[in-house]
Amino acid sequence: VTIFPAVVKMSAAKPFQLVLNAGSSSVKYALYRTGLTNNSPTWTRVVQGLAEGIGTTNQCRIKHETDSGKETHKLQLPDHRTALSSVVDLLPKECRGGIGSVGHRVVHGGERFKNAALVDASVHQGIKDASIFAPLHNPWNLLGISVIEELFGKDLPQVAVFDTAFHESMPPHAYMYALPYELYEKHQIRRYGFHGTSYKYVSEQTARVLGKPLDQLNIIACHIGNGASMCAIRGGKCIDTTMGLTPLEGLVMGTRSGDVDPAVPMYLMTNLGYSVDEVNDLLNKKSGLLGLCGTFDDRDVENRYFEKETYGTLAKEIQVHRMRKYLGAYMVALQGDVDAIVFTGGLGEKSHLLRTLVCEGLQKLGLEVDEVANKANEGRFSEDTKLHKEGGKIQIWVIPTDEELSIAQQTHAIVSKQ
Repeated sequence: VTIFPAVVKMSAAKPFQLVLNAGSSSVKYALYRTGLTNNSPTWTRVVQGLAEGIGTTNQCRIKHETDSGKETHKLQLPDHRTALSSVVDLLPKECRGGIGSVGHRVVHGGERFKNAALVDASVHQGIKDASIFAPLHNPWNLLGISVIEELFGKDLPQVAVFDTAFHESMPPHAYMYALPYELYEKHQIRRYGFHGTSYKYVSEQTARVLGKPLDQLNIIACHIGNGASMCAIRGGKCIDTTMGLTPLEGLVMGTRSGDVDPAVPMYLMTNLGYSVDEVNDLLNKKSGLLGLCGTFDDRDVENRYFEKETYGTLAKEIQVHRMRKYLGAYMVALQGDVDAIVFTGGLGEKSHLLRTLVCEGLQKLGLEVDEVANKANEGRFSEDTKLHKEGGKIQIWVIPTDEELSIAQQTHAIVSKQ
């Protein structure tokens, strides 16, 4: 299966693609060399890295990785322009002049963006408009776009790839809240979902390993890391997902509460004197695993679970219970026609305990983990790995995500059409 089966235009003179994920104090980056094999595009990662501590006095550094190995460069990074300039300086000299396009992760696209988009003035404004829903992310994504234009000029194509876009196929009954309809009409308050770039990549990769056309693929995908969500995918398209207007809704996460009674914030403010900002900080940064047991490092949580320590065990049980609630809901949403349960993200790919507990006792639903396969390599997988017992109705897979590659692929598809 090829991702873009049509013959595409390639620039032999500029075969490199830069991928950027700009945050408030960091920039994650990757550089790919594009090629053609049997008229289908290929990607080879040349460089990847992370500039972090931007704007701090003593935590600035760039972690830079090539085939030759890993390096850490301690530099002064007072702002994003300096950080991106430093990143470009670290790229192999023969690559710098050969960058033909840049793909940017953009967290929120609102209702407007159902696919990746070539950045122009209108798209730039659309990203800015959606910043009201992602004030901690979109402005930095925009800054990354602006700095690249300064460094490379306006003629270099830049593409925005939206975390929310994959979920725009959700039907209204899945994305609407039961609030006064005018809040949706006037303010676009609805469920959007996130991790969409990961789900796009994972669904395409799952179709490959199952040997099934993407438009016939039905899976429940679990992207579980410090941020966590699940997604019901029918015919290769999202029909429901756990995150909502923001990434706070849904599963128990490292520091986010996930689903809570909406009256809890009101109770905290009315009876306990919390301010709006304090409630926001509590739900986003002090809850989840951290709030339940004092740590958001799931390795610590799992060690405490194995040791039967009270709070670590409770945290793990609540995390798994929430996942199983959505697993059941999504099996119903897919009317029982599920090809596979797919685990991805840092924890999904590296925790045999999580996968065991989520699927435990569900043989009657067609889910049965092969524990020998699940615990091989200490349960940590960096390749597509089958984990179900032979003969099981529903397959179970670990499919490691690659959001940077997906951004590169989507960027290439957009630029090739120009």
